Amino acid sequence: MRRLKSYAGLIPVHWGVHLQGFADLLSRQGYTDEAGWGKMRVVRDFSRWLVRRHVEIEKVDENQVAVFLEARRKNTAFRSGEKVTLALLLKHLRQDHIIPAQPAKAAQGPADLIAQDYRHYLVHERSLGEDTIKGYLAIVRRFLLHRFSDHKVKLKNLGAKDVGEFVLHDTTRQGRRACQHATTALRSFFGFLFQNGKIATNLALSVPTVAGWRLSELPRYLTPAQVEKVLKVCDRRRKYGKRNYAILLLLARLGLRAGEVVSLELDDIDWNAGELRIHGNGARVDKLPLLEDVGGALADYLQKARPRSSARRVFIHMKAPYEGFGRPCNGICCIVRRALKAAELNPPNKGAHILRHSLATRMLRNGASLSEIGRVLRHQGIQTTEIYAKVNLDALRALAQPWPGGAQ
Repeated sequence: MRRLKSYAGLIPVHWGVHLQGFADLLSRQGYTDEAGWGKMRVVRDFSRWLVRRHVEIEKVDENQVAVFLEARRKNTAFRSGEKVTLALLLKHLRQDHIIPAQPAKAAQGPADLIAQDYRHYLVHERSLGEDTIKGYLAIVRRFLLHRFSDHKVKLKNLGAKDVGEFVLHDTTRQGRRACQHATTALRSFFGFLFQNGKIATNLALSVPTVAGWRLSELPRYLTPAQVEKVLKVCDRRRKYGKRNYAILLLLARLGLRAGEVVSLELDDIDWNAGELRIHGNGARVDKLPLLEDVGGALADYLQKARPRSSARRVFIHMKAPYEGFGRPCNGICCIVRRALKAAELNPPNKGAHILRHSLATRMLRNGASLSEIGRVLRHQGIQTTEIYAKVNLDALRALAQPWPGGAQ
């Protein structure tokens, strides 16, 4: 994209020094000249609006952006990209230390203070991932709001009856998995409160168990032929196809989780040793062999399809901004769902995890032991791997006893 001098007359003079870096950022992120001009026009209008109100650049923040956009909507049609552009501008100004960092959201009341303490515990003592933490906190806030609707939180007044009433109220219209997630979060929360002396009795023991016994279901998986059919739908003559094929191979051949594919960085690929460094759940880091077909697909994508970008993530968007995927469900899982649809497959589970299950099932039927499968999938305990023993139906039939009174 053109240098900022091409925008002479667009930006107030005293803003120009700071915004040269912003124009360079747009260029690095892959925006075309036309798109870059559109974004710089928004910045121009914002900067002129600030000048008319005698607001110095050092005092710009989200509040100023919100007021500007509200005033702008009265005269021009709303465009969602304007908010995104100004958010990117603030991020750039903070990274260059031109404006102060965004202050942490102040706690609004006792429930928020409790949630902040619990979040600190989940991050620093449990090492849970951000998505898991958000899910737990949402459930905890619902519980506190349900029990203390008057905002006067008195944890020592909590009892087993409160727990049962909330679970019954909160899970009435939810599926089994969601109910199990809610009860898991509550047990974690009450354990935290008891450990820190905020409640006298460990109410985690009073959280009801949701029906759904361990190993009660068969794992959902694709047959080897179906997996190959999914891989073949990628048009590897196109850049999108090269990227998606490499992603699907990592899921199908190495059994990676969607989040592990998203977090994979260029430095995690050791071409000389033929290894991949995988950032798993929590702070766990593992190494897996770089299989020949996986390595070939990665090299093909990196050399011929990946856009030029300063981003360190291996897999990035194919349109500007050239950055890594924000969340696994918004990137990797969508790629899997589209591939399943193109392959005319309709399994009950259409997420990225079905390829992980398919790998484990294939290994078992080829003679791999449960411990070997657990090492490949990087399970922390053999109990997690035991569910795959149920897919070996031929072996299970040999152990089955005749039904009493049935045909011999």
